[in-house]
Amino acid sequence: MELVKETFIGFLLGLSVYAFVIEIIGVFFSGDIVPYTLGLLIGVASAVAIFSHMAWTLNRAMDYPEEGATKYVRKQTFLRLLGMVMVMLPGVLINGINFITLVLGLFGLKIGALLAPFFLRRLYPEHFVTDEETLSIVLDDEEDEDK
Repeated sequence: MELVKETFIGFLLGLSVYAFVIEIIGVFFSGDIVPYTLGLLIGVASAVAIFSHMAWTLNRAMDYPEEGATKYVRKQTFLRLLGMVMVMLPGVLINGINFITLVLGLFGLKIGALLAPFFLRRLYPEHFVTDEETLSIVLDDEEDEDK
């Protein structure tokens, strides 16, 4: 569970950097900063909720047998996608929310996940697994199975 918390911290740092850059761009180029910022905040908050739901789903799926876990994960993925659509609706229907920045905030889910290893490598070097370590573990497991 400690590694999940560390990963979450790395994700939050990556998402925060991304959101800060998007907000700074908006300060200089947006005509109306309030809807711009509101859309970004809604998108970023939704990205954090979606990431939390993913972690929770994967943790719960470990308790199911393989077939049950697959069905459970698919169902939860569909619910997350439905939630994303529900989050985007106010951006389309309400003039006081910038839809583009709302989507950019949701896109922060991907950017935060991509930036997380950069922060994790520096924050938790003792726990960060490099590609070489992962590859050696996989190769050792395959050798054990062959025997």
